[in-house]
Amino acid sequence: MGTYCPDCGQDVNPPDSVLGVLSVFFRELVDIESGLWPSMWALTARPGVALSRYLGGARQDLMHPGRYLLASIVVAFGTDRAFTWLGMRTPYDERVSEGITRTESSDIAPETADQIQSLLVTAADQVMESQAFLVTTNLVLTGFLSLTVWRLFRRHFQRGAQASAFSALVVGHTVFLRTAAELLYMPVTYLSSGPSSGLPGKITFVIIAVYVVIATTGTFGGGWKSGLKGLLAAGWAAFEQALVLGIVIAGYVSWMIYARLGEYPSPGGTFSLSYGDTTGDTMAVAFQILPAVAILLIPFALHAGLEFYYRHR
Repeated sequence: MGTYCPDCGQDVNPPDSVLGVLSVFFRELVDIESGLWPSMWALTARPGVALSRYLGGARQDLMHPGRYLLASIVVAFGTDRAFTWLGMRTPYDERVSEGITRTESSDIAPETADQIQSLLVTAADQVMESQAFLVTTNLVLTGFLSLTVWRLFRRHFQRGAQASAFSALVVGHTVFLRTAAELLYMPVTYLSSGPSSGLPGKITFVIIAVYVVIATTGTFGGGWKSGLKGLLAAGWAAFEQALVLGIVIAGYVSWMIYARLGEYPSPGGTFSLSYGDTTGDTMAVAFQILPAVAILLIPFALHAGLEFYYRHR
């Protein structure tokens, strides 16, 4: 059937060049027989069957995991831009500008504090609103999920690449599900209370948790134990993703402050960032960068130690 073996479903002539991969990606976006839409349907209606068949070598039912993840990111980014253009979504820079507050500190002059606030708004616009940020966050999440899934479901994988493929498909589909929920949520919220910052974090968490449980139990079996391990894998991967993003963003903001102002703020000066939006979510952070980074590295050291133990026991 096509370029796939009719018996095992494996691709007979997989693309071996960048141009070939890109051409297959764009073809699969519009190919109703073996592209994006059948993959979305399979991962929605019967994720366990589709994923187990893919891990077993039958590639015909689903897109390539990397292309599926890329397609989900493109759709999510385009949806966010559309809602922002329509005025339904509040951009990150406006949210940060309205929400940043500074604690009183004798070590930082008001003029310097205003400059730092301006730099934070600029960083929010350059980082949080970029497609590169969306790509990076999902790739980082996929990578960490691959490591945790590989360890927790080790006997179900023959190679590490299978864990990466499973993680890319799961992350990509949760992005699609989150985008679909946002398509329903944003217009209703806009009509009832005006622009919002997007889908509430609680709803996103529920979508991811439910789908991960369904995907892991359907793919690996094992009932509720498999579901709990799937939740643990997704939760730990999301936790490490948040730590990485926190370290990178804090470093980027520190570099911007140093490059523009010529010096770092005094260690005694403490800034608190807080905001509340129409979703009911609030955030409040007050920290000094170097101690915070040292603390954030502890979970990675723990993860590395556990991985080393299980590999060499």
